[in-house]
Amino acid sequence: MLGASGTLGPLRNRDFRLFFLGYGISLFGAGMAPVGVAFAVLASGGSPADLGLVIGGGVATNVLCLLAGGVVADRFGRRGAMIVSDMVRLMAEGTFAALVLLGHPPVWAMVLLYAIHNAGYGFFTPAVAGLTPDIVERDRLQQANVLIGFAKDLGVVAGPAIAGVLIATVGPGMVLAVDAATYGLSVLALAMLRIPRYTKQTASSPLTDMRHGFYAWRAQSAIWITSVACALFNGLVYAPYLVLGPVVSAAHLGGGDSWGLIVAAQGAGSVLAAPLLLRWSPTRPVVAILVALAAWALPDACLALTAPVPLIAAAAFLGGVSLAIMSVLWTTMLQRKVSNELIGRVSSVDAVCSYALAPVGLVAASAVAETAGTASVLWAAAIWQVVSTVVLVSLPAVRGARA
Repeated sequence: MLGASGTLGPLRNRDFRLFFLGYGISLFGAGMAPVGVAFAVLASGGSPADLGLVIGGGVATNVLCLLAGGVVADRFGRRGAMIVSDMVRLMAEGTFAALVLLGHPPVWAMVLLYAIHNAGYGFFTPAVAGLTPDIVERDRLQQANVLIGFAKDLGVVAGPAIAGVLIATVGPGMVLAVDAATYGLSVLALAMLRIPRYTKQTASSPLTDMRHGFYAWRAQSAIWITSVACALFNGLVYAPYLVLGPVVSAAHLGGGDSWGLIVAAQGAGSVLAAPLLLRWSPTRPVVAILVALAAWALPDACLALTAPVPLIAAAAFLGGVSLAIMSVLWTTMLQRKVSNELIGRVSSVDAVCSYALAPVGLVAASAVAETAGTASVLWAAAIWQVVSTVVLVSLPAVRGARA
């Protein structure tokens, strides 16, 4: 391991090390959860429509709770919000697991429990951005965010794989039980942190707190422009890739195995970007983020061309690298540009804005593809990403945003 002044210096910090260990374990469980939930619904006699109801309800609840999560984190303290969120997820996922292990739970119960689980996630996420500056030195924030991002990406790659093995051997109920246990370990790690008691600086109503977060988000042009750019990326570029990629794979590339390889390559790109991000800190982070995201024109274009699987996988690998760059640089920039008192609320506004168009894009991509053709939608996505990047990078507010 490198010394305290090196790229892994944040791990020398006791509090960050505890947080990283507990959060990393819970992220591994979170990576298992979607697979466990899907097979739990189907094994309990649910239909594909029931599965869509369970998953869709969870996603919607998560998004709805983000704004409130930012207010709660900034109002009552980040660690406290995260501990309560983890306890809620532990109880919801633990109850879900028990019902699956004991028999065939009704669909309404699975919808409710997964919605509660994702509500906890919605309250947890904004608090992370505010807790990290509380336990890590300012000049090591990017390295800390790289390590957190690495844990997230590793959970996304390894979690589903382990979940598949557990489902085949002991069933989906045990997958959910393991996921629930990881939240318990996260609670223990958070409880052991040595940070000052949080005291809110001013007395105001929750609605006023939320409004102040929105004003702070809107006040810096580079921040809201990037949030809007991410919303358009998610709705117009990434959504067609997610929806139409499996369609192209099934029709022209040999089926699910090919798509699995492409998705795995994307995950590998995100994981392997960590060494680069530990050492690279661009002076114009917004420009770097937008240029990196331009790489997503390649996977969409390769799918439109029905290129060979290795070529699409290579493009997806670059896409994974670009997502890791975006996540780390953007989180670090928010932590440095926004007052710590407001970071939870600003992060939640950013998250809601960034993902607002994703559900619409997922539905619209498949609907438009039925009339215009799959290749046309994918080509439009690729061209949009290149053109929008050129336009955005030319804006003075974007070029002038420095670390």
